[in-house]
Amino acid sequence: MDNALPTDDLRPPAAAAKPLRVLILMSRTGGGHLASARALEAEFQAQRPDTEVLIVDMLTDHISPPFSLLPKTYDTIVNRAPRLWHALWRMTAGAKVGGATTALVSHLSRGRLERLLATTRPDLVVSVHPLVNHLMLPVLARVSPSTRYVTVVTDLGGIHPLWLHPENAAVYLPTERAIEVASANGLPRSRLHAHGLPVRADFAREPGDRAETRRHFGLDPALPVVLVIGGGGGIGPIEAIVAATADQLAAAGGQAAQIAVVCAKNARLKADIECRRWPVPVTPLGYVDKMSDLMHASDFIVTKAGPGTIAEASIRGLPMAIYGYIPGQEAANVDHVVEAGAGFFQPDPARLGAEVARLMTSGVTDRSVMAARAMALGRAQATHDIVASILAAH
Repeated sequence: MDNALPTDDLRPPAAAAKPLRVLILMSRTGGGHLASARALEAEFQAQRPDTEVLIVDMLTDHISPPFSLLPKTYDTIVNRAPRLWHALWRMTAGAKVGGATTALVSHLSRGRLERLLATTRPDLVVSVHPLVNHLMLPVLARVSPSTRYVTVVTDLGGIHPLWLHPENAAVYLPTERAIEVASANGLPRSRLHAHGLPVRADFAREPGDRAETRRHFGLDPALPVVLVIGGGGGIGPIEAIVAATADQLAAAGGQAAQIAVVCAKNARLKADIECRRWPVPVTPLGYVDKMSDLMHASDFIVTKAGPGTIAEASIRGLPMAIYGYIPGQEAANVDHVVEAGAGFFQPDPARLGAEVARLMTSGVTDRSVMAARAMALGRAQATHDIVASILAAH
């Protein structure tokens, strides 16, 4: 009996904890939805390392044609026919039209959506796109009614009604004002949470040395930086804005500031800026994956009213000049900035350039006030808080 094994050694090994499977639904209509999805993915895995996250473009890959082809037309319609896009946005905001359309697409795509759920077997479904909710929720209720479904809204001001499906277990909104909109649409306040817009984890970290960061991007470490951004496609009147701003800065006396231009995937814009002679230093950049660092290196930002860029610029305390917006979904983002005193809206490149130059030279006090008000809008811990809330309820 002396050689008998201890009782504990005879017990079967404990079963390993089951990983949490999270399915994130998005679509590549613009770059913001994917960026939010990836920010959430990283945070899920940071807070619960056993989480298995799958991000899918539901509208392109998992609904029936011809509807699956529509997301590919998004950039073309938004950039070349903004009035048409605005009309579509307003039309789908109507309950009867939006409901009838989504019911048809959901019916035709039911088999594809059921296969997606059967293949992924998620414990939790997270939506970061308004058009997927009314398509997926009826299917999920039939196939796996116990699976929790939450929505993370990635618009700052204009909350389209399709974000607010009544069967959402929870809706994560960017502002208290957005909660008022959701509540007015009939969602119980107990399901509504305002933690901010999900942003990349880099924005929750303390930035490094500013001069060194400027050097990293090929910028003069001693000169203030005006950052000009044209969205993921490098679109908009970027070159005209840069030209007007550079001329006005030069006229203000010497080199009052330098300009960094994010051209993203617009190689032609980058080449045009590189070969042109400028009266102040102008540095064109391609795709930037360290946007937190670049914003930290900057003193002012010129951008369209993309919600992700506004949320990130707010965290970094950057005053904002907004030159344009996508009708419908981004119009309220302009109000979000202007009403807070964090920036101004000016679609005319010459006037915009003149005002930016004034703020960078004689309007330093005004710029400081804008910077403080921008920072007051920022929520650096938004992604952490959203994921923590989701996991706490799961």
